[in-house]
Amino acid sequence: MTTHFPSGLDDLTAALADFDTPQENPHHRAILDAYRRVQQLDAQLLAVAGGGPTGCLADAHEQLEQLTDVLILRVLAGAELTRLLSTKCCCSHAADEGEADTAEDEAGCRSCPAAEHTIVHACLDAFAADGDPAAMSSADLTDRLRQLPGMAEDRWSYAELSPLRLSRLLAPYGARPRNVRFGTYQLKGYLRSSLMAALPECAC
Repeated sequence: MTTHFPSGLDDLTAALADFDTPQENPHHRAILDAYRRVQQLDAQLLAVAGGGPTGCLADAHEQLEQLTDVLILRVLAGAELTRLLSTKCCCSHAADEGEADTAEDEAGCRSCPAAEHTIVHACLDAFAADGDPAAMSSADLTDRLRQLPGMAEDRWSYAELSPLRLSRLLAPYGARPRNVRFGTYQLKGYLRSSLMAALPECAC
C-alpha cells in the first residue's frame, strides 16, 4: 500500500490541534518521491520475475522484455535516489537556528543564481507535472514546454520549441538527449537525473 504524506488524517489533526504547517522542503519531497518510485519498481520487478512460465516461447520472450524494461527503469530510479541523497540541500536550515539566521539565509536564497528560472527549471517543472518519471522522451517534453507562456532562454518562445531547439537550449547546461527505452520503444529523451545535475550551482 502506498501512503501519501501528508494525508487527510494529518491535515485534519493539524486543523483540530491548531498546529502551524511549515512549508515543506522541495528537495526532501523529491527524495521521498524517488524512494517511493524505487519501492514501486521493486514490487513490479518481483511481480514480473515471479510470473510462472507457460511453456510458450512467445510468452517467455514477452516476459523477458517486460523484465528488461522494468529493470532499466529501476536502475534509473535508483541512480536518481542516490543522486538526491548525496546532493546538498540548498538553503536548508538547522532546527535550532534563530529567526535572524533564517531570514538571512532566505535573503541569500533570493539572490542565489539558481533562483533564475532557466530552461532546465522549466524542464524539471514539466517532469514534476508528469509525476516525476525517471525519463521523458524529447517529443513529450517539448509538447509540455510548448504550453508555457513567454520566452525560453530569450531565444524562442516556448510555443515555438521543437526537440532540436530544446537540445540547443539545454546543451550549454550539459544536458543532452540520449537513447532511452520506453516500453518496447527506444526513443531520444532526457533523464531527470541529468537535468537535476544540470541545474546551476547554488551559491548560498
